[in-house]
This record gives sequence, structure tokens and C-alpha cells, in this order.
Amino acid sequence: MVTMFRVQILLLTYLTVTIHAGKSLEKYYMDKMCGSDALVLDGDNKPGISFQLTTNNKYKPNMDCTVKFRTAQPTQRLIITVEKMDITDCSGDSLLIYDGTTLINKNPKQQCGSPGLYTFTSSSTQVSMVFKSNAAIESTGFQIAVALHFPMIASCPQSLGFYQCKNRNCISKQLQCDGRNHCGDGTDENQCSIG
Repeated sequence: MVTMFRVQILLLTYLTVTIHAGKSLEKYYMDKMCGSDALVLDGDNKPGISFQLTTNNKYKPNMDCTVKFRTAQPTQRLIITVEKMDITDCSGDSLLIYDGTTLINKNPKQQCGSPGLYTFTSSSTQVSMVFKSNAAIESTGFQIAVALHFPMIASCPQSLGFYQCKNRNCISKQLQCDGRNHCGDGTDENQCSIG
């Protein structure tokens, strides 16, 4: 009986991971995207992504990595949600997030440490993220969700493939129930069921 119960729990865990993995086919890591051209988010093929700093357990010393995201259309904006952060060496390691050329995470507690979840919505069509580390002790880094926001779409109609977040952000319905907080308030992950 105990063995059968463990098998059911393992099967349920596997199914949950498979469902989320099936919706988000690609995995992104900042350390693999450093210096590349801006990743363009559009409403059809890539309405949002989630990425981690590194594929490793801990990020490497002396990193200097910049990644850029931009919208496909001039009326779109980007929602940046820092879901998790573990950057312990605040004297030498930091994540800076720019909306165009303006630093948006000006609070030093949002640049390193282990702050709670925080979200920004860009006012421009491009966001850059710059991560730098020194040679000292390194930690696990961060996980960030980036989603297109459609502020010019009146009433965010679900019948046209949009999802209205509780905080009034309008995102692609494709991002709903993918295991990542693309709304910034978590409402795109609230009423998800298996099957």
C-alpha cells in the first residue's frame, strides 16, 4: 500500500512537470544569452519567457552579462517579474534592469540579496538586464519572467487570445497556467487545473 501511494505521488509530480514543460518548450539562461541581439517578444510566437541566470547551481565569478528584450510593436510594453533572487555578495554582485536607458530597480534591495517578488512594467519598448559579479562567493542568482503587455488593447478581450490580469495588465492567453508569474500579481496562475 505504501509503495503504491509513493508511485501515485511520483506520477502526479511527473504529470505536473510535464504539463508545465509542454507549455514552455524552451529553457532560457542569461549566461547563454550574454551579448546576443535583443530577444524580440511578439504576440504570436513568443509572447513571453522565463529565464534563470545560469544552468549551474551557482553563477560564475567575474560575470559581466547584458541581455536585451524588446517588443515587436511600438504600442507594446514589457512586464518584468523577478520571481526569485539569491545574490548574496551585495558589495560586488548586482542585477540592474533598464527601461530604455532609465534604471528601474533603483532600490539597492532589488539589485541583490533575497528580496521578495517584484514587478515593473516598462514605459518603452526595450528592457536591458545587466548582471555583474566579482571574484568572491557566488550564489544561485535569480529567475525572471518577461511578458508582453498590450496597453492599447481595449478591454483585453479573451476571445482574441488575451488574458486580463487582476492588476490590469493585459498579456497573451498563451502565458496563462504555464507555471510562471507573467502578470506580476500571479493571477495568470491562479485558476489552473490539470487536464
